[in-house]
Amino acid sequence: MIRILQEVTDWGEENVSNGTYYVNQHDHLVAYMPKNGAYKEFSKPMKRFSAARRKFKLLGTIDNGTAGIAVKGSRGNTYYVKDNKCTCPGFKFRGTCKHLKEAA
Repeated sequence: MIRILQEVTDWGEENVSNGTYYVNQHDHLVAYMPKNGAYKEFSKPMKRFSAARRKFKLLGTIDNGTAGIAVKGSRGNTYYVKDNKCTCPGFKFRGTCKHLKEAA
């Protein structure tokens, strides 16, 4: 299982981007998405990922180990499309969404 974590650490005067981290069950970093950047999946998990002195908000989990295609929502949220399914609330409610079209 992959946990999707949004960093919420306040670094004070330091200008540090709080990105989204994809961490496996061994607490190794498997992918990363900067605040205003593209999703990057690593070929090998990064074992030196440290959450020390940082705060995170759990955005969700991925059970099968692959996130699928990352699509930015209109309000800045990132959703994942895989096997004609989307992680957004609209898909869960209606069974379809605009993210499916964007990922195609």
